[in-house]
Amino acid sequence: MQTDNPSGITGFAENLGRFIEMAAGAWCVICFVAMTLVALMGVFFRYVMQNPFMWTEEVARYLLVWMGFTAISIALRQGRHIKIEIAEKVAPKPVAKFLNYLVDALIALFMGVLFYQGVLMTANNMLSASTLPLSMEWIVVAVPVGAGLTLLQLFLGVVKKIAADLTKEGAKAE
Repeated sequence: MQTDNPSGITGFAENLGRFIEMAAGAWCVICFVAMTLVALMGVFFRYVMQNPFMWTEEVARYLLVWMGFTAISIALRQGRHIKIEIAEKVAPKPVAKFLNYLVDALIALFMGVLFYQGVLMTANNMLSASTLPLSMEWIVVAVPVGAGLTLLQLFLGVVKKIAADLTKEGAKAE
């Protein structure tokens, strides 16, 4: 969403949101490429060489977890999260605006709980991966990282919405 006034807080929110989206997107691409290569390697060594690696399935799964939790923030920024669009189209504008902010608040609540529980889960995790010499903390930390990125993108989006609403109200008053 481009704004008419890319300066000030709106410009900062837009630029920071774009940077986070690009960084998260790059991380997702890295995870996807690595996951694909690891899975192909696992298939090749299992079925062609008849000498399977035990760790390929586990690494691919963990990369998928990281990719999924990181991609949530990208989907939110691009407005591709699940929402009920009929309410926005049928409801009067003030009600639609209220519903839009309500959805943002519910997403923030859910992501806040996910972040908090993810931090607790990471801090209390004493397990290690089954086939890798790796602490599960490195896998589980994807939950609070993804939730934190999503909360940040949500906050930046709300800042831009409020600024746009204030700009529209200021233009009506003139």
